[in-house]
Amino acid sequence: MEGFMSTLGALFVTGLTVGVGPCMLHCAPAVAFYVTGTAEGWRAGFKAAISFALARLAAHTLLGALAGGIGMQLVNRIAEEALAVWAQLGAAAFILLLGALIVMGRKSGIRVCRYLSRHTLEQSTISMALLGFLIGIVPYCAPFLGVLTYIAFALGDVGLGALCGLAFGLGAALITPLLIVGPAAGLLAKVLKTPILLGVLRRASGFFLLLFGFTLASAVVGRL
Repeated sequence: MEGFMSTLGALFVTGLTVGVGPCMLHCAPAVAFYVTGTAEGWRAGFKAAISFALARLAAHTLLGALAGGIGMQLVNRIAEEALAVWAQLGAAAFILLLGALIVMGRKSGIRVCRYLSRHTLEQSTISMALLGFLIGIVPYCAPFLGVLTYIAFALGDVGLGALCGLAFGLGAALITPLLIVGPAAGLLAKVLKTPILLGVLRRASGFFLLLFGFTLASAVVGRL
């Protein structure tokens, strides 16, 4: 038991290292641009960021449990990018949708756009949770894939696998600079009270979100 607790501690530290490095670069643009384009105030930005982080944590825990239950079959499928490709395409498509809705504005004359805005831009908790889960369900780095391989090969237990995924996710997804990025972006939108400046900032955020989505989609398609 003591040895397993040491393993959990090591996984947490590994996740923490990833969370302040590659993970930050991978996730920060989506969170920052979305919050800048939709939220007003640091509280709304923090709420969006924590929703994103908790959903990623849930995804890591789920993958850990699956690796413990299914074993190397899951790891091999991920290594072949069978799961990663579809999850990344889903994340890219959702990012593109959010970017397009922000650019068009919440009061778009197109009925379907107004409907989508009500259920995405005006539901930041749900939107960020969905995006966080889609990004978190992809083993985006070698350390996380190594964690899943360890779980599948050495543990072979759903509960222990979930604990390992949770330990890694606590460091990588929950204790992260993104919890500062979200409130900072929301505060920026709140400070710019001039309607013209705020409108320009939000549409610029939408365009950058579109660019980020296209970049992610192009990277995935390029590997097919």
